[in-house]
Amino acid sequence: MTRKSPSKAERYFSTGISMITSSGTNGPNVMAAEWVMQISYSPVLIAVFIHRGSQTIKNIEKTKEFGVNVASQGQTIEVSVAGGYSGSEIDKLKIKNVFSILKPHKIKTPMIANCTINAECKLVRKEKLGDHVMLVGKVVHMEHDETKRPLIYHRGRYFGLDSTIEPGRENAQVSKDTFEFFKNIAHGKFVLKCVGVVTELDDKILVMKWTNSTFETIPFVMSPPGKNQREYLKRYLAGMKMHIKIEKEPTMKRLVLKNGTEIQRINFVLFKGKCTKLTEKYSWKTKHDEIIVNLV
Repeated sequence: MTRKSPSKAERYFSTGISMITSSGTNGPNVMAAEWVMQISYSPVLIAVFIHRGSQTIKNIEKTKEFGVNVASQGQTIEVSVAGGYSGSEIDKLKIKNVFSILKPHKIKTPMIANCTINAECKLVRKEKLGDHVMLVGKVVHMEHDETKRPLIYHRGRYFGLDSTIEPGRENAQVSKDTFEFFKNIAHGKFVLKCVGVVTELDDKILVMKWTNSTFETIPFVMSPPGKNQREYLKRYLAGMKMHIKIEKEPTMKRLVLKNGTEIQRINFVLFKGKCTKLTEKYSWKTKHDEIIVNLV
């Protein structure tokens, strides 16, 4: 079968690599597959995309089962052999100095040792998509090894996950009172998600005092999941009898509040506002306030 060579752009995708094991009339087989992903939690479903005409597809069609063995960083040789030879050329799983075999628990197809994940699957769906076939398996047994790190494939080369990259956030050192305020309203959430309005007047920012507290900051609210943030903020401001018109396009501030060794992550969706009616109950603070300075 002639396969179209990937264009330069198509080679810029980065993927994990799994070794798909199957059994057929010619015995057990293994192939390397980049396009493998979990697509459901309950039940746990894994989709595997395999090029048409593959012996693996024929095996899975016959047995209705397959193994997904997610390669670890120490398995570049196994992956290269699994992807570099066909089952008609050599019985790959019998190469003793390459593959270590695990006995399966719920299926008859052998699994491969030293992987980050071993998932035994029963076929539940097959569908042709483009020049590949999607095979969806329901996981009937799965194990993982926390000591192993997954292998990454990019532009014909292997890579590893050598370090953790933290999502971009600005650090903000704050007073104990400020930190405790946000920590308390977060109620243990890993990330506190807020939507607020920044209203400027004569180099100052509109603030409000929170109920049962002396703490003051910009008007904001925690919008429930699934609610339109702007509309929820508008209703909140109206309920507080605050006459503020908010713009349509927001900005985002991602902060890490720090006090001593404690931290609290906050996402602020911020809209610019304009007062349509000034009242005496409004308070204004300088932009140099420790929270405000990180928002404007």
